[in-house]
Order: sequence, then C-alpha cells, then structure tokens
Amino acid sequence: MKNQWRIVLTILLVIIVAVFAILNVESVPVSFGFTTVHWPLILILLVSILIGAVLMILFSTITVFQHNRAYKDLERTSQEQISALEHEKDSLTKRLQNSRSKQVTGQQAQQLQDLEKENADLKAKLAEKPTH
Repeated sequence: MKNQWRIVLTILLVIIVAVFAILNVESVPVSFGFTTVHWPLILILLVSILIGAVLMILFSTITVFQHNRAYKDLERTSQEQISALEHEKDSLTKRLQNSRSKQVTGQQAQQLQDLEKENADLKAKLAEKPTH
C-alpha cells in the first residue's frame, strides 16, 4: 500500500512538471557575464534545481563524513577509557586479594600466638602440679 502511494505521488509530480514545462517554453536571455544565451525558461529552472540538489547532496555528504569521524573519535576514546577502567579494576582486585591474604596471614599468626600462649599456660599448669 505504501509503494502504491509513492507511485501515485510520483505520477502526479511528473504530470505537474510536464504541465509546468509546457507553460514555460518561451526563450529568455541568460547572461553569464561574458556571453548571453537564449534558453527556454523550463530548462533554466531545471538546471537551477539540479545545481541546488547537487549542492545539497555535497553539503549533506560532508556533514555525514564529519559526524562519522566524530563518532569514530568518540568510540576510540570510549574504548581507551574502558581499557583504563578495566586495568584499574584489575589492579584494585589484585590489591584486594593481597590485602585479604595479608589479613588471613595476620589472623593465622594471631591464632598461632594464641595457641602458643595456651600451650605455654598448659605447660605452666603441668609444671605446677605436684607429682605424687
């Protein structure tokens, strides 16, 4: 259905342009500064429209290239930031693991000291016991 409307609108546009061309067939003088030519008015209008369309395509293409370049730059800097953040995360993870292992080592050392103290206390109690 959508394509049918496009075909109908295209046919209507072609009919309007054809009627416009038939109504504007008289020759008009066009001065280029160094020479003057006599062309049909419709030809001058169509050439002007064509030049305008080419300029619009050119400007829009330049804008698209600029946007693509900016997008690529943004993507590159985003990837660099992501890589830096991942590196920092890895570094912090290693520091955390080292900290945890130090805590475990500290806890084990404390437990060892407690056991040695208990052992010494038990030895002291055993030494105090009278032997019969």
